[in-house]
Amino acid sequence: MSNTRGLLAIESRLRDLFLSQNGISLIDKSELLGTKPDVIGEKNGELYLGEITVSGFLMSKGRNFHIGGTKKLADSFLKLFILKNLLSDINQELSHNFSKIHICFIYPANSAFMKALGYREQIFKLGYLEKYPIEIDKDMEQKLIEVLTIAKDEMTKNTSRREKKK
Repeated sequence: MSNTRGLLAIESRLRDLFLSQNGISLIDKSELLGTKPDVIGEKNGELYLGEITVSGFLMSKGRNFHIGGTKKLADSFLKLFILKNLLSDINQELSHNFSKIHICFIYPANSAFMKALGYREQIFKLGYLEKYPIEIDKDMEQKLIEVLTIAKDEMTKNTSRREKKK
């Protein structure tokens, strides 16, 4: 998505809130076994790996469903599920002996997309991927709306330019 700097700032704030609200200590590492989870943290000898998304926070075409949110959910699950099954490799890479891995899907609590999961809700009910809705204050919500609106406008302009070239 466009407007990367603004989105990175929002995601960084969501990461900080996730860590503090759950008492998780950040592990200062950006890559793990060739992947780049948004969160790598530790609590009580257990590893927390997470993906953060704001995709689908706003409705799409007047509906809660959002294809970008669907893509992020599927990609997050795939990446984190693979890592969850590589505990011994992760322990070796991090020089640690974690007893368990939690894989976490982190998003603003009032995300429109998360209200429209439908059958996708089963991914959480299976017990592999854990939901972590993060409450955000009004200032952060307003900033998020601004950033997403700018990104949407940039994407619309880019789509219009591509269509005119055809």
